[in-house]
Amino acid sequence: MPHITVNPQAEADAGFEIAQPGVYRMRIEGATNFPAVQEFTSAKGNTCLKVRMVFADPTSVTTDKNTVAKNLGSIVDSGLVVAPAEKQGKLRSLVEACSLPWADFDTDQLVGKELQAKVAIEEYNGTKRNNITRYLKPGA
Repeated sequence: MPHITVNPQAEADAGFEIAQPGVYRMRIEGATNFPAVQEFTSAKGNTCLKVRMVFADPTSVTTDKNTVAKNLGSIVDSGLVVAPAEKQGKLRSLVEACSLPWADFDTDQLVGKELQAKVAIEEYNGTKRNNITRYLKPGA
């Protein structure tokens, strides 16, 4: 077993900081297909794309407490409907924000892409967190 040296000043369960609402450059870190879960979409049974993003330049982010961000987490958008096809509007916005054509694609093509996104704050189970409300086409 490896030995771990601990920091006695480490805060227990400190959590991540919350970014102020605004438009930010985001980078896609991962994408996975999964059946939609009720908490993430209002249309139970849809097949969705779950995408995890990080702030591309976290040092340019101000927190909801008006401080420079030092410990931002990722933002997961799991409401990108893949099927049924007539509900792919938000998915199309994401793909086009990545400067990709709206055509068949592999999810691997999204990983590492940077895009502009409108970030908001929502409360979920009594805890504040950031969420993405809109993806912006390049130049918008």
